[in-house]
Amino acid sequence: MSASVEAVRALLGAHLGPAASAMALSQGPSQGPAASGEQRRAAFVARDGSGALDIHLYPASEREAARREEAGLTLGGAVGLAPALVFAGEAAPAAGPAAGPAAGFDPGAWLIVAQAPGGEPLGQRPLTDAEVDSWLFLLLTLHHLRPALANQPSSMSADLSGWWTRQQPAWETCRAAYGGAATQPLLRALTQLHAITQVRIETNRALWAGVERRPCHGDPIPPHLIEDGARLTLMEWSGFGLGDPAIEVARVAALAALTEQITSAQYTRFIAAYLDGMRDLRDATLAERLRLFASVAPMGFALATLAALAQPGAIPPRARRGLLAQVARALIWSQEALGLRFDPPAALLAPLG
Repeated sequence: MSASVEAVRALLGAHLGPAASAMALSQGPSQGPAASGEQRRAAFVARDGSGALDIHLYPASEREAARREEAGLTLGGAVGLAPALVFAGEAAPAAGPAAGPAAGFDPGAWLIVAQAPGGEPLGQRPLTDAEVDSWLFLLLTLHHLRPALANQPSSMSADLSGWWTRQQPAWETCRAAYGGAATQPLLRALTQLHAITQVRIETNRALWAGVERRPCHGDPIPPHLIEDGARLTLMEWSGFGLGDPAIEVARVAALAALTEQITSAQYTRFIAAYLDGMRDLRDATLAERLRLFASVAPMGFALATLAALAQPGAIPPRARRGLLAQVARALIWSQEALGLRFDPPAALLAPLG
């Protein structure tokens, strides 16, 4: 969704008053395009001497994501996990002289304004042990909240089969892109991994029958954490809702390990401490679901990254080298978890640069 700074300034004035419209306003990173080609969300930051506001503007087509963010900020803010919600509602104010330029937004466009916490995002750097512990505390706190406090599903896959279905477009891209002679060994390895992953998922489908869904953030990766002194705050709540905490934790921990934001020792401690912290909820299959998802998540990461690398010119050379190193780690993890042996990943990926 596109919106000008002046139009957003008019929205702030219409909904929050003249003091908000007088704040210094700048555009932030927008979410990528949806299937329709429209930006999922426009983002802005408003600042003055007393603080800052994060402003998200959703088109009508992304109303569900807006509802999830509103619900997540409301609940998360109440328990200290998220920034405080300032405003959530339809962007276009009621028609009238006071509406001005803000009245030009499409019906159904949704505005969310939250307090912007101080501090810096953790980004892609390695985490300290203290930061890993704080991240774990946030997730344990969220996953212990009563399911009745969330009334919509998370944007996460509901189970392992649903997650695997989401990986298939990336798999088809890889099949088309890496069928040439130079990359045939890579495609053979991926085909083996794909087949074994498929069997593992089909064999364990019943594990998700009757699982109690709990409040989940949707994407609590380290880049979505803001650190202010010793305190971490979770940002980006548009995936919030009821989901399987095993999938949430297994996914983000695996991603952090593959991108070297946490070490293998930190990963092991994180998973063990999480399972220990969840024992009081008496989820009989939590550990099994978590470890099962962790065994196949690197395959999904490898497919998604290789599909992105197949797009000509989409990734600069330096970033490309870093991503190939991450794919190599994912393939090694998959080999060990799934019990397969093939050529060294570095050799398989060498034709990709």
